[in-house]
Amino acid sequence: MSKRVSILVVAIICIFIGGGIGFLFGAGYSGFHIKNYMLNSNASWLSQHIHRLAMIRTGRVDDSAADIEKTLDNSIIQLGWAGLDRNGEFHAERLPEGHLRALQVARIYADAGYRDAFSEESLRILDQVEPADGKACSPALRELQERARP
Repeated sequence: MSKRVSILVVAIICIFIGGGIGFLFGAGYSGFHIKNYMLNSNASWLSQHIHRLAMIRTGRVDDSAADIEKTLDNSIIQLGWAGLDRNGEFHAERLPEGHLRALQVARIYADAGYRDAFSEESLRILDQVEPADGKACSPALRELQERARP
């Protein structure tokens, strides 16, 4: 094998080894950050849930519901981002299935008499989402629907 060919082979091997090491380092680095993000997110949710439970246990149920509804309003807006086109118009058919199901449940809640809990932006999104089969899947949501009917 000539010297030129052997240098080329060594260079290619070094590139593959370097690329493999870089890939492993990048995967480990991003995995570390995802793990930290998930733990921080769980800590935040735990704190919020404990705060709301304390409100419920001390008889401040309406305050707890209002606090939850604020969080839901933000979640509706964030989930709606996946359905936006380049012009900023919302299209429910563009949503991933899990996002659509969550928004359908929120729509049922809003239509059960709690529209005032949400911002205009959230309501614009929810009004374009068809509720799943018109019936809620959970007994509590079905009861809210039945109470809201005239």
